[in-house]
Amino acid sequence: MTPAIDPVSLSTASPDQLRLLTKIAVLYHEEGLAQSEISSRLNLSQARVSRCLKLAAELGIVRTSVVQPPGIYVGLEKALEEKYGLKEVVVADMVDDASLGMRLGSCAATYLETTIEVDDVVGISNWSTTLLQTVEAMRSRPRKVLSEVIQMIGGVGSPQAQIQATRLVSHLAELTSARPFYMAAPGLVANHEIRQAFLADPAVASTAEAWDRVNTSLVGIGTFPASPLWQASGNALTTDEEKALLDSGAVGEICLRYFDIDGAPMNSVIEERMISISSEAMLRVPRRIGVAGGMRKLSAIRGAINGGWVNVLITDSDVARQLLEPPRLDSLG
Repeated sequence: MTPAIDPVSLSTASPDQLRLLTKIAVLYHEEGLAQSEISSRLNLSQARVSRCLKLAAELGIVRTSVVQPPGIYVGLEKALEEKYGLKEVVVADMVDDASLGMRLGSCAATYLETTIEVDDVVGISNWSTTLLQTVEAMRSRPRKVLSEVIQMIGGVGSPQAQIQATRLVSHLAELTSARPFYMAAPGLVANHEIRQAFLADPAVASTAEAWDRVNTSLVGIGTFPASPLWQASGNALTTDEEKALLDSGAVGEICLRYFDIDGAPMNSVIEERMISISSEAMLRVPRRIGVAGGMRKLSAIRGAINGGWVNVLITDSDVARQLLEPPRLDSLG
């Protein structure tokens, strides 16, 4: 007679009960038999087999473990999400500095391809080779997968800077069959009056107005002092402006909006001559994806997530581990 299966604990179950539970568990989990096959072999109802498997798990006879493959960091991602209140973290395996941009770009491309929706309006920043690698790693889709792609900071400057800014927007829009919005203006102009003149232009104004529609931002996280790419863009800061930002504790920027290690905005005087999405508008975007890695960007990344400038982070494993540690005084500038 088959022993009855009532609610039991491991200490109170009879040897016959434990034997049946274990046998069913071995047949199912180790030999790969279906529940219907176990039912026929042991002359039990399929419902009873199902209850036995459930009880075997509750008693610890069956234990489930997840073995993470090398280069996968789900535990690290979860720890960062909890510590900083992030929506999601994607950690790329850090192999070497030379391939870091390609690894981050590949991870970011996969993340975008699996999460973007047809009604999303994506705002994108410039001055990031990693973002360029992200877009180049994405696959073309036969159907429309995005609504609009909007440039969130002026891109005029050196020819190289303008080409990259236009390429980012145009290529992403082409891949996703989205409508592109370009910012045909510099990121920084000489003074406030020139800024206002640019914003009065219908084409520039159309893109600036579109910033309020962005529901997903895709940004690089810039360091301070600026990267060579930004310095070569033709939109560089003056010496006095750099000194003022340095004295106020700036560690990084997104779309030229500077912040300190705690993520507090700098509200520097350069904003009077800046053509870029405002800090307030940027922080209102529901999903704010930041793609950045490398230890030289650690303080900038920490400031960006401390201040909520990004709520989805795609970074490398070395930076991810350091973000779980308190910032060192010598890393604060």
